[in-house]
Amino acid sequence: MAGGSRFDRHEPPHYRRQRVPIDDASSREARGRCSQVSAGKSRSRLCRCKPDGVLYQGQRAVPGAAEALRSLRRHNVRYVFLTNGGGKHETAKVKSLSQCLGLEPGEDLIHNRVIQSHTPMRGWDDALKEQATILITGANPDVARKVALDYGFNKVVTPADIIAANDKVYPFDGLRSSLHSHVQPLPDGKQVSSSIDPYGRDIPPGTLKIDKIFVWNDPRDWSLDIQVIYDLLVSHQGYYGTVSAKNGDRSLPNAGWQQDGQPELWMSNLDLFWKTEWPVNRYGTGAFLEALRGVWAASTGGAQLRYEALGKPLRRTYDYAHDRLLHHAPAEAESEAETGGRGARRRALRRVYMIGDNPESDVRGANEFRPEDGAEWVSILVRTGVWRPTAGEREPRHRPVVIVDDVADAVVWALQNEGVPATRAWLTSGGQR
Repeated sequence: MAGGSRFDRHEPPHYRRQRVPIDDASSREARGRCSQVSAGKSRSRLCRCKPDGVLYQGQRAVPGAAEALRSLRRHNVRYVFLTNGGGKHETAKVKSLSQCLGLEPGEDLIHNRVIQSHTPMRGWDDALKEQATILITGANPDVARKVALDYGFNKVVTPADIIAANDKVYPFDGLRSSLHSHVQPLPDGKQVSSSIDPYGRDIPPGTLKIDKIFVWNDPRDWSLDIQVIYDLLVSHQGYYGTVSAKNGDRSLPNAGWQQDGQPELWMSNLDLFWKTEWPVNRYGTGAFLEALRGVWAASTGGAQLRYEALGKPLRRTYDYAHDRLLHHAPAEAESEAETGGRGARRRALRRVYMIGDNPESDVRGANEFRPEDGAEWVSILVRTGVWRPTAGEREPRHRPVVIVDDVADAVVWALQNEGVPATRAWLTSGGQR
């Protein structure tokens, strides 16, 4: 979560010079009363927060999360929710997050603030979205298709559409009666033919051609998805059912693999694990990528799997979030879907606090990010999510500025770092004077 405030403030202790010991801050209870909060001119921006593992675990809200958000909202702090989750529309995520936090109807704490891993694709080139044929999969491929269509992608195919067009593609029953029950005809009357010569170049008119592959969050049917993606990555220029003559040619880069106009593979995030109510972390989209990478290596003699990615810790995602904060003003934007959060004039940032639960994505991304405007990103790690100290790793590989127990403590720490004498009791009571 990233955000900004207009608190009256003193010059904060510089967190680089006066680094808080990460073992000390989590148990520190802030002292004193916070009674000097008002609309000042600070350009510090408090709290860019990821929802899962910070605000909630599974379907259970982290204690103090809703109260912390109410406090930030009451005092005009700019904040957004940057999550590696996705697979659903942003408005659906707003609704589910509001329900999970137990927010009252009409409470405007989430609207126009959610950035999912694939949200930046909304701003991709209109010509590409109009002309390209996309293969998409995820937790629910049909829902992902609907989101992609809403983003403006005109031709979207799921693996289920392909096996519905030709069941010889995948000779197993799979999950057709449940996960793959919703299918659509292939765009433009295209076909998947089993009579095509895979090594020939006399490709029948109407053969399905895929231009890009999107993996949007935690695919369920790994077997089908890996098969279909593999078929496309070994194809000639993305024509389904063909095989590139360049595959295995060691005179070419990557021994010829993915060197013949095959579709780009885009992963919406690289998270190996994510946090639920189950005490042991669950596998995420990154685990699917590792499975695909293993099958690819075994099938190609160890060739590199080439792909692009979104989500944390990648710079393109932090650039997008930073831009959203620079232009964020909920009252000036009717909906997230319509504006992408850029309805407001640009307002300068000096400092952004990143509150996350995953050192490999949240902390690493914030530590490495250097925005062009010179604003500082400060990483805060909470103990309510993915990271836990172990015998072999007492501290995370990517070290945050501070480790605290939960999101309420994180916000209090950030406010104190800005010179505001905040306490947890004040924050969780709604930040009333």
